Amino acid sequence: MAIPISKAIEKMLRKMNIETTVRQWEVVALWDDIVGENIAKHTRADKISFGKLYVSVDTPVWRNELMFQKNDLLKKVNSRLYKTKIKEIVLR
Repeated sequence: MAIPISKAIEKMLRKMNIETTVRQWEVVALWDDIVGENIAKHTRADKISFGKLYVSVDTPVWRNELMFQKNDLLKKVNSRLYKTKIKEIVLR
């Protein structure tokens, strides 16, 4: 019996014990779509390490503005993830 490729990949990721890591990295690929065009013009999701998403910001003014939006951004990011969560966003 054939199974969908998505299910096969999911099973392989679980078996290799890397499902959480791979799922978290989806955020980096989807960052622009998650935060919208305006924020995406001034930021870049760089990496994820130990459940923290590191985001580069192009100016101190934007960094300060995003500090106030951090909780909302974290909610948006986590709403797009399947079975895994980002614990913190680090703006730099």
